[in-house]
Amino acid sequence: MPTPATVHKITLPQTLVSFVAGALVKLLALTLRVKWADHGTFYDRARSKPVILCIWHNRLLGSVLADWRARQRFHPVKVLTSASKDGGWLAALAARFRLGNVRGSSSRRGAAALLELSRAIDAGYDIVITPDGPRGPNYFIAPGIIQLASRTGARIVPVQVDVSRCWRTGKKWDALWIPKPFARLTLRFLTPLEISDASDSLEAETARLAEAMGRD
Repeated sequence: MPTPATVHKITLPQTLVSFVAGALVKLLALTLRVKWADHGTFYDRARSKPVILCIWHNRLLGSVLADWRARQRFHPVKVLTSASKDGGWLAALAARFRLGNVRGSSSRRGAAALLELSRAIDAGYDIVITPDGPRGPNYFIAPGIIQLASRTGARIVPVQVDVSRCWRTGKKWDALWIPKPFARLTLRFLTPLEISDASDSLEAETARLAEAMGRD
């Protein structure tokens, strides 16, 4: 039985499957009609400071496919993924799209992951966080992303992902949206949010980010 601090390492089967799955979803991505709106200057080559991208859990795959189609990312990126075995699948697939990973969540390795994320930002990495994962519920912002921004001074860029037609991987809250072939996919990087470092502002800053993200 793994302890709460244990990270399930990416296995050989996960690595092999990720090659096949990565190739298939890249083929899918080539059929999509993708639009971008970069108000967060994420794709700005001249941007010098790392940012924290906030994306709803169920839209993560759509954002990865749209980013891959953009082919203009100039800054290294790491994604926060669960330390569980399921998180290993996501981490392995992310690697096919030039995305590194930090393993952890509020329920497992939370403090260690916060430290690793802080160090990654110091090293120049942009960070992707799904604030309603891995436990949910949908569209609920856990405080970790606000704490990370306050600790590092990195701005949070809310990311909205819309898809005209999609499959869902299940009926549970964490079901991923998989765009259907030839669907319209829109990726919007919104205006970055500066987060206050005052300890009594956590609730207010969380509410401000939730308002920016929306639920639709």
